Amino acid sequence: MNIRLVLRLLFIVALGWGYTRLVQLAPPAWHTPLAAFLPVTISLLLAFMFGRSLFEGEALITRIARCEQPDGLSDVLIHYTRRLTAIWSLYMLGCALLCAVLAPQVSAGLLAALPPVLAGALICAEYLFRKWRFREYTHRNPLALMLFLIQHGFPVR
Repeated sequence: MNIRLVLRLLFIVALGWGYTRLVQLAPPAWHTPLAAFLPVTISLLLAFMFGRSLFEGEALITRIARCEQPDGLSDVLIHYTRRLTAIWSLYMLGCALLCAVLAPQVSAGLLAALPPVLAGALICAEYLFRKWRFREYTHRNPLALMLFLIQHGFPVR
């Protein structure tokens, strides 16, 4: 296994563990705002990243698709990936809003798990739709594509 991949994954796990410990050590009155801060902030940053790419050059998912289809993308695929980028941007905004609204009612663990679980559902649904809609292309499964992007670098400017 690639050592860079292992180090990146360990870093992500360490950040999550550290933030969880911070929330647990904080005074009880701070638990709700601290628990909501990370999911809301990450969702807003991702929404900004996806949304900005729609207005500055090539859409983010178009760049990801180019990694998967190095021979080039048809106009139909470019249009599809731009729409998908917009959908992901709206999804991230919705997650931020949902986490902010649900923060007082649910536990910190559930709040932190909500965006990734919903993202997993969106990823799987989109993958199945893409396999059906674009049968003529080969598609990596979502896990294989994610590992490929982690190993070879995410296509961000």
